[in-house]
Amino acid sequence: MNRAKIISLSSAQTLKEKRVKCIADLNVGMQTSVINVGLYTKVFTEYPPDLITFAETNNISLIPLKSMRGQALALMSQPEVRGQKHIGRDEAVEFFRSIQRGTKDAIQQFNKTTGFKRMNIRGCYCLQYPFEPDTTDIEKRKGVSISADKNSSVNSIKEWFKKYIVDVPNDEWQVGHLDPTINDASENNLAYQPPIQGKFRDRFKFDRSFIKMWPTAAELIPKIDSFYTEDEQRTILEALKQKFKDS
Repeated sequence: MNRAKIISLSSAQTLKEKRVKCIADLNVGMQTSVINVGLYTKVFTEYPPDLITFAETNNISLIPLKSMRGQALALMSQPEVRGQKHIGRDEAVEFFRSIQRGTKDAIQQFNKTTGFKRMNIRGCYCLQYPFEPDTTDIEKRKGVSISADKNSSVNSIKEWFKKYIVDVPNDEWQVGHLDPTINDASENNLAYQPPIQGKFRDRFKFDRSFIKMWPTAAELIPKIDSFYTEDEQRTILEALKQKFKDS
């Protein structure tokens, strides 16, 4: 391998490491470092005692250690790891390989709900410490049911899309702005939209396929309680404080 290529690879690796650190700093306001999974070569046979105590106190069912999710949680909950070391895709693959547990999607074992809150690090995983319960995803799946007939419910949605999207003649579609809040009339901010879009004009932003929509600030602020729970609003507030702290 020639010297130029070695320098290029080294630079790419350095940039990758800086990017991971920046993401951690940006999202959680503190630094975490990449875990050295080479230190963990044996299957975990027990969880840390304080994790067990916290789980019992908060009625959290620990994931069986025989499962890959259990091994992922055990790794993240180690005293030298939690709150300090984050695991990304490469580290997840290496960890399961080192304990001889093959999987096609190692990172999913860290991504799935465990009952414990994780730090907000995009693309990487690290348990919040001191531990905090996070049972929303678990609780919302208990007793899930809809009283209405499934076929009737699904068909009503299909009929709406058929009436207002699919069967609308092409000549009735008009050019519209994806984001009505910015002064951009270029193709980057324009798309053909069906007449129903007029009902939401200047109130929502759309994706190009008219599938996703987001409220504009003018629509959101007076109705924020309808869009977000109080916990979500606090999360948004903290994120905005972090973003504009130097403004």
